[in-house]
Amino acid sequence: MPVPTAVPPGMRRPSCWLLLLASLGAALPVPAGAAEPPPDFPRRKPGLWEIRAVAAQASGLPPTQHCIGERSDNESSQLDRSVGSRGACSLGAFRRAGEAWLAESVCKEGRSSAVSRAIASGDFEQQYRIDTVVTYDPPLGGTRREDREAVVARYLGPCAPSQKPGDMIVPGMGTLNMIDGTFRAEPPPAPPPRKRRAG
Repeated sequence: MPVPTAVPPGMRRPSCWLLLLASLGAALPVPAGAAEPPPDFPRRKPGLWEIRAVAAQASGLPPTQHCIGERSDNESSQLDRSVGSRGACSLGAFRRAGEAWLAESVCKEGRSSAVSRAIASGDFEQQYRIDTVVTYDPPLGGTRREDREAVVARYLGPCAPSQKPGDMIVPGMGTLNMIDGTFRAEPPPAPPPRKRRAG
């Protein structure tokens, strides 16, 4: 079920937006020479990944591409999702849950709270999927208790020579690096070749 965008009259969704913004936080750089962490979280194969949200695809939006490096998934950032406290949100790390991985997050504002449960599955070498359920207490507008979303990803191959870890390529717009925050606009299309006049 796609995540609804409409909000009941007079209602705001601060907790939901806080959860979304916090989950998109950039990965923190890892100091050189730091000890390699144990593989107790999902780690993607380095290279270029195509990532699409099911609800966005249903709306006709194209998928994005992410350049993943050796340390893109670490203790601080896992599957493009920050870990720790971000404002009113507490974002938990992924942990093993059978064959899958589970992460839970909580955002609170006043007496309202939004609890997110994300389940990641796949081999993380060629493909993976993240199913997320966000529940609201009290229900939004007194009726809406939860939102659901799914993200699917597939491996495309090595990153291009011009790309670097953290790059998120948005078709038709450009490239945003999620680590340093820099943005590179997509170059305009080349003009069509001029036709030669007949002699």
